[in-house]
Amino acid sequence: MLAPPQTPPAVADRSAEMIRGVFEPPEGFVLSAIGRNKLIVLAIAAACAVAGVAVGATRPRTYTASATLQVGQVNPNSPGFLGYVQSASALATAFSRAISAEPVLAAVQRELKLAPSTAAARLSAEPVPLTPSFLVIGTGSSPSAAIQLANVAANAVVEYESESNSANPQASSLLHEYDEASLRLAQDEATLAHRRPGNAASADAQAREQAERNTTSVRLRALEVAYTDAVASQAPRSGLVSLLAAATTASGDANSKIKLFGFIGLLAGILIGCIAAVLRAHQQRRRWLAHE
Repeated sequence: MLAPPQTPPAVADRSAEMIRGVFEPPEGFVLSAIGRNKLIVLAIAAACAVAGVAVGATRPRTYTASATLQVGQVNPNSPGFLGYVQSASALATAFSRAISAEPVLAAVQRELKLAPSTAAARLSAEPVPLTPSFLVIGTGSSPSAAIQLANVAANAVVEYESESNSANPQASSLLHEYDEASLRLAQDEATLAHRRPGNAASADAQAREQAERNTTSVRLRALEVAYTDAVASQAPRSGLVSLLAAATTASGDANSKIKLFGFIGLLAGILIGCIAAVLRAHQQRRRWLAHE
């Protein structure tokens, strides 16, 4: 009995390659397809990159300006200068959060007619590392809008910090009590001045009124001392936070947008070009197999 004819190895390999070409790409098919059609990949990538650059150039530009605020007064010759810098750096971080305070946004609204929500979205603040300073950053659709917003907000922060840190609720309460005690003392003295000496009952009433007058006088002197101490313990109204450098220039993001969209377009173009190269090679293989 004769054995069936053996298929030559070359023919068998070619048949396997043809089957793989029909049902699944052979090994290295994608890379070889891209290599044979690299001009298509490069052309599509370049076209998409140019389109991305064009889109980035037409995007609305945003400009950024910053003003620098300083906490306290810097004196490098002071013996406690190092400790001051460390503590003031922490204060700068805390004070920078005042950029979103309601009085600050209200001041911006009065000056620039910006709604608080809009101003809050266009404002930010960040401390300068290892320094007693922080930046007030404003953005706008034009350089002048960004500069104006940063400066107005910086001045509003200075005013807000001065008022909020120098105000002492205890001093206000003591002043109110002092006013009441002064009025009460004046009334007691007026009553004593108009009382006429008389019987024993009148003398007793006069003694009680004199005692009340003395009590009110002592309380008045105590309130005066307490109010003086409360006012003396308040922080200074100026110099706590000061404007170190106002915003004078603004930087735009046009170049960064062009680079970003151009890079995105380049990546998208490479991907699309590779897909187009593989599809083109696959179609060529199908036509070749159909002619076989």
